[in-house]
Parts: sequence; structure tokens; C-alpha cells
Amino acid sequence: MSISLDSEDLFGKKRWVGSGFLISKDGNVLTCAHVIGEQTKKLVLRVGGLGKRYFGKVIAMDLRKDIALVRLEAKENFDFFEINSNNKSKRGEVYFSISAPIGFEDSFSTGFVADPERIGVDSIDSELGFLQVNQSILPGSSGSALFGVRGNLLGMAQFQIRNSEHNQSGIGFAILPKYLNEFLSSVEDMEHPKTEILRGIVEVPLLTEFLIQKLNLPSNEGVLVSYLVEKSPAEKAGLKRYDFIIEVDGIKIKNNEQLFQRFKAKDTSERITIKIIRNRSEKTILIEP
Repeated sequence: MSISLDSEDLFGKKRWVGSGFLISKDGNVLTCAHVIGEQTKKLVLRVGGLGKRYFGKVIAMDLRKDIALVRLEAKENFDFFEINSNNKSKRGEVYFSISAPIGFEDSFSTGFVADPERIGVDSIDSELGFLQVNQSILPGSSGSALFGVRGNLLGMAQFQIRNSEHNQSGIGFAILPKYLNEFLSSVEDMEHPKTEILRGIVEVPLLTEFLIQKLNLPSNEGVLVSYLVEKSPAEKAGLKRYDFIIEVDGIKIKNNEQLFQRFKAKDTSERITIKIIRNRSEKTILIEP
């Protein structure tokens, strides 16, 4: 599956910036968060093989693990990959992938598993494991499914590490199925009860040093808004993606759980006052019932 951020219309010439794969018959798609970037309203996705194009909407995103869930605007059934955390690849196992490297959609590639779970690749979380393969993950291939000879999902293509000094081809890495499952489980947990409690606010599950530095946040005590449910009270109040919530009704908020508790304590008919940091400046926002 190929992904384009050119969403003014469904057809016409598109720049395919990334890849993805279906994980349910009703059109749920996984891709890398960095493929989508700031575009959270609408995307265009082209289903490989079928050649059909669909609009898609971002449902959830985890910037730290670089995973995004997109839902196709379609009323039909699709073939999809099952995500099984128990699927264990083996060193030397053959894998296959269909993606959009450098924008060339429906490109087939294959390679070998170099390491089933390479630890120490992530400089922030050294305990995080990745599937290492012997081929580069080219721009446009991020988010594609790497699968075995039986169609079993081995991982989601994410990035490569290159030796710039010698201009050598990079080593490819993919997100393991167990982390994809963890992400989807967290979405299921918060999609209904928590988004209702938060009146349309969905937060990044874990605020890391990487995010603090990238977004120039003053500290790790607060909650970063990942995205907003369209036409929700929070969006109507003027809250924006990447706003950093530090207070609710005058009470300081240090983490996600405290945010949930403050919202739970409020009746749905009550107004909520939140204080945020946006572009290093504090701002107060009123969320109406």
C-alpha cells in the first residue's frame, strides 16, 4: 500500500511518500508516524494489486515508537495481515515486501533476516529490539509489511543506518510485531472511554527525552497532545496537536494518569479550563461541554 499526503483530490498525479499495510478487513492500516508527519486530517492511500485509491483518516499515533493507525474511508472487505506477537523470525529466513521505494508504488523486494531482534539500536531506549534485515529501507518503503513465505508478518519496515563516511548501503530495521500489538492494544483501551473523558484529546502514551528535545518542551511534567478528534469539544476550543498540557482547572498535571483523573472528576456538563504551553508560551483554553 502506498501513501500520499496530497489529499486535495483522490485521483490525479500523486507523490507517494511512504507505505503501509492492512491489518483488518474493514480497512485499518498501519504505517510509520514519520511517513505522515504533520498531516493528520486526510491522506490518500493506494491499495497495491487492486490499484484502487481511498481517502484515509489518522486514528492514533505514537511518535516514540513511530507507529500510526489510519482508517480507510471504504465500505468493503480487504485482505489483511494478522499481527501475531508469537511470530518469531529466524536468522537467515527469507522475507518479502511490496512497497513504494522512492515513490515507485507496487515495488517487490526480498532479502534475509540478519537478526531476529537486534538490541541497542535505539539511542534513547537501548532495551528496544528491532528486526534487522540485510537490505536498505529506502525512502518510501517505511511502513511496509515484511512477511515470510507463508504470509506471516515479520515486522514493519522503519529505517536504515548508513555508514556515511564510506557512502555504503544501509542496514535495514523493522518494528517487531509485539510492539505493533502493544500500540494497537493501547488504542483499543483509550479509543472509546478515554477519548470521551478527554473530550477529544488523545495524548502520546510516553513522553521521552527525544520528544522533549524535538518539541522544545520545558520539562517532562505534563501531557503532550498527539491528535484531536475532529469536531470534538477540544478541537472547537482551539487546542492543537503538540500542545503541552500543564494544568487542569488550576491543578498541575504531571502525567497522563493525572490528566485522566482530573477529567473523570468533572461532569460532562461542566466547562474545563486547561493551561498549555505552545511555542514556549503559556496559554489558557476553555473546553466547553
